[in-house]
Amino acid sequence: MSSTRLNSINNRMASIRQKILVFAFVGMGSLCVNAQDNYVAAGTAYSLDKNQVMYRELYTALDENKSVRVDYMSPDGKKFATKTLAYTGEPFQPMFEFEDLRDKEYSSARFEGARLVLTYGVHGEQNQKTIMDNAKVVVDTGFDSYIQLNWDQLVAGKRLKFDFVVISRLSVVQLEVRKIKSSDSPVYDADYGREWIYFQITPAKKIASLFANPINLAYDPKGKYLMRFHGRSNLDDDKGVPLDVRIEYEYLN
Repeated sequence: MSSTRLNSINNRMASIRQKILVFAFVGMGSLCVNAQDNYVAAGTAYSLDKNQVMYRELYTALDENKSVRVDYMSPDGKKFATKTLAYTGEPFQPMFEFEDLRDKEYSSARFEGARLVLTYGVHGEQNQKTIMDNAKVVVDTGFDSYIQLNWDQLVAGKRLKFDFVVISRLSVVQLEVRKIKSSDSPVYDADYGREWIYFQITPAKKIASLFANPINLAYDPKGKYLMRFHGRSNLDDDKGVPLDVRIEYEYLN
């Protein structure tokens, strides 16, 4: 989930972020959301093996500081993690700060002049790394903006490579995104989303792709909205084990 409509950020973000998050909980009862939280979009994450709800992510509207807050909620409605995204520069490079209360996991990416400073740690211990060559590096949810910015090329069949921050490793890897046939995507549903466009993200280097599962995405071309995500989550479970999930997104028009 990201931004790519803001005026250069305002008008672009308005079209995307104002259609982000508020949803009905499927088979899990309802979540009490206070009006002052101003959530505008939501994602429900399901485990790939048992199709169980693992968590929900709730997004606030873009505020006057060009920031968005993401609250991560357990199935019983308790908040366990929070992320703040700041869209003050390129829409594919949001600065962010993330904190998971369960194991005190902390991560952030921020620009200090021309430097991109990455921070990551668990249980109070933190490490830092500075990325100097960062002009085209995609950060966190910025992959969504990157796809939207390059929509026409991707839909036409062009494969695009981009550098992406892996915050837990304090490093940058090169990925490749391409459009795939709906029948080749694990998120395709013949009964729902027939008109959606399907993309797949894999490591750009073939040797690396042999050891990493792809990320599959489904977009509604009417507005270029991310509707489904299938792959490795940015969250771990309660035991610290990485989660592979399918996330269903809903938006408030």
